[in-house]
Amino acid sequence: MGLPSSHNAGSISDWQHQSMVMPADPCYSRAVRSEPEAGKTSTPAALRHRQTYQLARLAAVVRGLCAKHLASAGLRQHQHAILCCLAEFGPECQSDIAARLRIDSGDMVAFVDDLERAGLVSRHRDERDRRRQILILAPAGSRVLRQAEMLLDQGTATIFAPLDTSETDELYRLMLRLLAHHEPGAWP
Repeated sequence: MGLPSSHNAGSISDWQHQSMVMPADPCYSRAVRSEPEAGKTSTPAALRHRQTYQLARLAAVVRGLCAKHLASAGLRQHQHAILCCLAEFGPECQSDIAARLRIDSGDMVAFVDDLERAGLVSRHRDERDRRRQILILAPAGSRVLRQAEMLLDQGTATIFAPLDTSETDELYRLMLRLLAHHEPGAWP
């Protein structure tokens, strides 16, 4: 079940893309992105030895793989997170979910619009405060969420394939510890 793409956060509009002029410099060509020669790396040593760079690169790889798996279920990452919130916490105010997930309110509206059009959530006015929108997970949303979770579980196995079970468990424990330190209250 694919969702319409009414919102492409971070994308370049057609107008912007057409008005951009790329120099005729070979450094800007896609050919430069070829694989490094055997035995060589394209990443400078100063970056290869910096843990924060390694974490950022790994996060980018994992994000890309997760996005690919979620796309198979017709979702984007923020939409998946919204469905997870509704599944775990029940009906909730749209702005509260946006705050919980740290999603910009304008982006949140676009994500929810797409979820609602796909029949995965419904949106209702809060009877106590008509300015607030309450989101409710639809049965179709529960089914798509189960499918997405299954795909992510398969993807997780691929991501952590080079590690044995004890290494995966240790990495998980260390990640939670770092997240709990930097985002108190958001992590156990």
